[in-house]
Amino acid sequence: MSYADTLGMRVLEATPGLTRVTLTVTDAGLNMHGTAHGGLLFSLADEAFAVISNLEAQAVAVETHLSFFRAARPGDELVAVATPERVGRTLATYRVEVRRGEQGPVLALFLGTVSRRERGQSE
Repeated sequence: MSYADTLGMRVLEATPGLTRVTLTVTDAGLNMHGTAHGGLLFSLADEAFAVISNLEAQAVAVETHLSFFRAARPGDELVAVATPERVGRTLATYRVEVRRGEQGPVLALFLGTVSRRERGQSE
């Protein structure tokens, strides 16, 4: 079972232009304040980032950043929506919005850059 499976993540859509991954906040994902742990939101955003960045190339993260805007609560269905900001030959940057539901408010904004290369290309 993968880390994403353990957290209950599901890929809703995976294309090079848009990737959506979801999870539902459970009691196991809460912090001491009774809201979703920041690591849970980061994990969801990072999974969407990993999926989209590896669709057309072999990619590994070189830098990420996450800003938190609002709290998520138990029972909330979170959706991470990943889109490319710039995809080059060796580097690509993606934006991931973590929302409450499909059309809900943005709870967190993730930006990440990957080093990428064609599949099968050696270092």
